[in-house]
Amino acid sequence: MSQTPLDGKRPGRLANLPRRVYLTYRYHGVSGLARHAGRFPLRLIGLDRALGLGTGSRGASAAARRWYRDHGRPVTVVIPSFRDASLVAKLVAAIRRTTPADRVRIVVADDASGSDHLAALARIDAIEVIAGESNLGFAGNANRGLRAADPEHDVVLLNSDVIPLRDWLACLQYATTVAARVGIAGAKLLYPDNRIQYAGTIRNASAPEWFDHRYRGKPADWGPADVAGPTLAATGACMYIRREALDAIGPFDESYGMGYEDVDYCLRAWEAGYQVAYVPSARLYHHESATRGVALGERERRSQDVFWSRWTTFFGGRPVLTEDGRLRVVYVTEGTILGGGHRVVFEHLNGLAARGHEVELWTLQEAPKWFELHCPVRTFRDYDELADALAPLDAVKVATWWRTATAVWRASVVHGVPVYFVQDIETSYYRDSPPRRHEVLDTYRPEFRYITTSAWNQSRLRELGLEAALISPGVDHDTFAPLPGTERRGDMVLAIGRTDPLKDFSLTVKAWRRLPQPRPELCLFGSHPELATEPGIRYTRSPADREINELFNRAAVFLQTSAHEGFCLPILESMATGGAVVCTDAHGNRDFCADGENCLMPDATPAAVANAVSRLLGDPALRERLGRAGLATAAGYDWPTRIEALERSLYAIAARDPRPRGARSG
Repeated sequence: MSQTPLDGKRPGRLANLPRRVYLTYRYHGVSGLARHAGRFPLRLIGLDRALGLGTGSRGASAAARRWYRDHGRPVTVVIPSFRDASLVAKLVAAIRRTTPADRVRIVVADDASGSDHLAALARIDAIEVIAGESNLGFAGNANRGLRAADPEHDVVLLNSDVIPLRDWLACLQYATTVAARVGIAGAKLLYPDNRIQYAGTIRNASAPEWFDHRYRGKPADWGPADVAGPTLAATGACMYIRREALDAIGPFDESYGMGYEDVDYCLRAWEAGYQVAYVPSARLYHHESATRGVALGERERRSQDVFWSRWTTFFGGRPVLTEDGRLRVVYVTEGTILGGGHRVVFEHLNGLAARGHEVELWTLQEAPKWFELHCPVRTFRDYDELADALAPLDAVKVATWWRTATAVWRASVVHGVPVYFVQDIETSYYRDSPPRRHEVLDTYRPEFRYITTSAWNQSRLRELGLEAALISPGVDHDTFAPLPGTERRGDMVLAIGRTDPLKDFSLTVKAWRRLPQPRPELCLFGSHPELATEPGIRYTRSPADREINELFNRAAVFLQTSAHEGFCLPILESMATGGAVVCTDAHGNRDFCADGENCLMPDATPAAVANAVSRLLGDPALRERLGRAGLATAAGYDWPTRIEALERSLYAIAARDPRPRGARSG
């Protein structure tokens, strides 16, 4: 799939300024417009990347430190306390070590711990103590501190059992300042043994009535946990709340005696138009359960009941069907250029549209010229603009490439259902870049519903704890079919000429060079004509489907030497014409390639591939036998059957049961 706009350049940051000004005024009023205008110079020079959406957190701490030194603002740190004066003292000392004293006001809210505890708190320097007359629990006690915070300050809520590390506050403030939509941020929290305690909030897969912390128990340097981005909620153990968001959302709901109050608060933020961010460059140790037991008590059960009485429909009852029962579906791609992945997406769209569903393609490029789409296409300048427009829609929203996943998920927190259509486990594209592989892995969120194209992909997703519906691509049999009267050339080998390392085009050329003289013509097609570098190689640039079908029908052998494929549709398209195929084991093609039955699948060496091609060129009967078997294989991959399976899967997603297992009725 495409990774950049058509001209290879990112849109200018001033390009959609009038629209952004209008939206800011519409949703935040004159005062909000003024605040955003104050931040605009920062965003112009690219500091909105501090949040690190899709970029990892490398260097974020240093960037935040430099920014905070010159632009940091005062904050009020609120510490809810209950008979934990020694912990509070350690926390206050750590705050003073890691932040400038003139920028941090510390308020300790005591939850009616008694006179001895108040006396112990009074001995801690440079804090303000708010004494509670009655025990209110976490939410009520946190509200005591929030009410005491400076009305001009952002607020940081900290458990007494955390110890902040260098630059923690700078990173949180930096991220929430330069990313205007972020109202709440949470840090990476570590257990004392340097395992991860919190790296974002997710539903517990095995007990969805509970929420869990993503990457819990992984080592502190676990790569995917260093990718910043939006999250469902920040834990109350460390929650940075921008003043603008605090004023809009209000206090914590004191109906929660113990638990769920932080998730409730963050969901209210999302509903109010603010994002919640996970900022891994901010790090704190968390001695979890130092101030409370781990056993499930009646207060936690009551909080659970309160939460699900309010939020069950939010999580499950999403209206993504029209009044007459048709699906509303938006597929999101980064680009629209010629490619197998795009072809499959476009076939999905046309197939669903033909069945009467409301479908659209949203993309960062213009509508495709090489494929006739029968649905509306909306083009956006960047993912922020796309996600903002997508967020209010009640629809099934389908990410189709890892770069699209964050925008689709963010646009599905409040409205719609997020689906991830995985055509390949895309870490395979970045074998030499561990940080990029970590970014890819982080996009495989448990909140998505998954659809994939091959058993190989399905197994790899299962290794990540994710279940995916298997919807294989189909062949357009109206386009790819035998052409009566067309003779195959015994001296023509057809292959796709691409520079993608996974396609291993060098193996194709090396094998061709090993063929005995006179060598057959190596006919290539695709969008990289520079690969035709020597006599005997011919390149057809960006052919239409009709021309590709003619090439398949004329070639004696179609050769595919990919090191890896998520599926590899061109092999099936060649089979649909009755052509003989030589292909390497590329993982995703195992679903339909059987060595010696409908293709030859040699080892991925020049000698082995050349031997397989020579064998077919010299044995017309073998070519005919494999061609007949290939026709039978391709017949089982027709698009109408695949679209029916896709439709059933999307209806099942739309009808998912909103009730969390194990939660009691309210």
